[in-house]
Amino acid sequence: MEYLTPKDFADDNPLSTVSRRVFIKGLGFVSVALLVSTLGGCDQLADAIKNRPVRRRLRTGSPEVDADINTYRTAVQEMKNLSNNPISWDAQAAIHGNAINFTFCEHGTDHFFDWHRAYLFFFEKICQKVSGNPKFGLPYWNWNQNPQIHPAFLVNGDPLFMARSNTDMTNLWAVSNAALDPIMQDTNFFTFMSQIEGTPHNSIHCAVGLTMCSTASALDPLFWTHHCMIDYCWAKWNIELEMNNTNDGTWIGHANSHFVDADGNPAEQTAGITTIEPLLSYRYESSAIGSAPAEAELTTKSAFQKVEQRVRAGANIRFEVKQRVRLADKAAVSIAKPFSKETKLSPQDFAAVINSDTARERVFASIEFARVPPQSDFAVRVFVNLPNANKDTRTEDPHFAGSFAFFGTHSEGATAGGHQHQPKFLVNLTNTIQRLRSSGQLNEGTPISLQLVPTPFAGKFEREDTQLELNGIEIITTPVIINPPPQ
Repeated sequence: MEYLTPKDFADDNPLSTVSRRVFIKGLGFVSVALLVSTLGGCDQLADAIKNRPVRRRLRTGSPEVDADINTYRTAVQEMKNLSNNPISWDAQAAIHGNAINFTFCEHGTDHFFDWHRAYLFFFEKICQKVSGNPKFGLPYWNWNQNPQIHPAFLVNGDPLFMARSNTDMTNLWAVSNAALDPIMQDTNFFTFMSQIEGTPHNSIHCAVGLTMCSTASALDPLFWTHHCMIDYCWAKWNIELEMNNTNDGTWIGHANSHFVDADGNPAEQTAGITTIEPLLSYRYESSAIGSAPAEAELTTKSAFQKVEQRVRAGANIRFEVKQRVRLADKAAVSIAKPFSKETKLSPQDFAAVINSDTARERVFASIEFARVPPQSDFAVRVFVNLPNANKDTRTEDPHFAGSFAFFGTHSEGATAGGHQHQPKFLVNLTNTIQRLRSSGQLNEGTPISLQLVPTPFAGKFEREDTQLELNGIEIITTPVIINPPPQ
C-alpha cells in the first residue's frame, strides 16, 4: 500500500494533482480513471463516490440505522473473538490507550482532528471486513440532537453494552446550542479544533464516565460513535459551513501512524490526506448541530468539484495572537473551591481587550495546567467578573463564558514514541465581555477577573480533595479569519 509523505506535496498546492493520484491509489478510494471521469464530462457523480459508505446519525425508527447498528454489533463481536491479532478489539482500543497510559493518540495538539479521523478510517475498514459488509458506515452519536445514548448500547450482555455512569446528556451544557453555536461559527481552524476538543469532546467522555472517562476509553463501543460525531463536527464545519482548514505545509505533511489496515498491516496517513476523506471514502448523513441545519447532499459533479477544490486547497490560516496578557502563574487549585484571579492591565491593554471589535478579533482565555487528574467527574466553568461564582451558578448567568473538561491530557507515563499531551484549553470570552460591556457592568475603569469553577457532572464530586496544578492563565486576542468567498 502506498502512502503520502511530506515530499509528495507541492509548495503552492499541498494536495497537487500528482499527490491526489497517489492518494486515490494508496487508499483505494477510486482509480485515476474514475477521478478523471468525475471531474470531466457530464454533470454526474461517478458511482464509486456517489455510493460510498454513509455514516448515519444514530436514532430510533430508521431501518437504515438499525441495519448499521446490526453490522456494527457483528463487527464488534467478531473483533472481540480475536486474540493476538492487530485487528482485535483490544488491540484496536490499545492504539488509543490502555489501562496504563495513553499511547499514540493526539490530544491537546494541532493534530487532534486528523489523527482521530485516520483512526476511525482504518477502524471502519476493519469493521467492513470482519462483518462482511463493505458498504458499512460507522454511525455517529449526535449528542446535540439526540442527547440520550441509543438504546442499542444499553442492553446488558449485548456486544455494544458497557457499564456507564450516565446515559443522558440532556442537561450537559457542553453539547447545547448555546455551547456549540459560537464554536461552529469560529472561522479559525486551530481555535475551532481546540474548543471542540476541550468542550464537547472531553465533556462527553467524562460525563458518560467509567471506561469512557479512562485511558482505555476505546474499549467502550460508544467511543467510536462519539468520535464519529467529533469527526462530523469537523466535516460539517469544513464542507457544509464552508470554513477552511489550514494549508500549512508542516501541518499537512504530519504523519499519523501506529494504525493497521483491515489485513492487520501497519498503516499511516498524513494530515493532508484526511481532509479529503469525507468526500471520497465516506460521507455523512447530514444533521443539525446547534443552529446549523442539515444540508442537502452533493448530487452533481459540478457541486462536488467546487467543494473538493476548496477543501483540498485550504487557506492560509495560522494561530496568531495579537495581544497576550498574563493573568495568573503557577497555582494549586482545589476542585472543591472556585479559583478567582483579577487582571492588572495597563489602561491601554484594558481598553484594547474590552473594546475589541468582534468583527475583527476574538478574545479568549488560554488556560494551561501542569498536572491534572487521570480521571475527572467534573467540568470547569469559566466566568468573567463574578467572584462569588460557585458550582451552583447557572450557565444562563450573563457572566458565564464557557466550560471545558479534562480528558486525554495526562502527562505521565507516555509510551516511547508517543505524544506528550498538553492540558491547555481555550474559552471564548468575546460574547461575555461584550454582554457585560453593553449592560454597563464592564468598562475601562473596571478590572477584569476570571473565575474557574469546577462543577461535577453528577451533582457531587467523587473526591473533593482532588487537586489541579495550574500552569497559567492568559487573556489573548486573535484576529478573525475571513474565509475567501466561494468561487
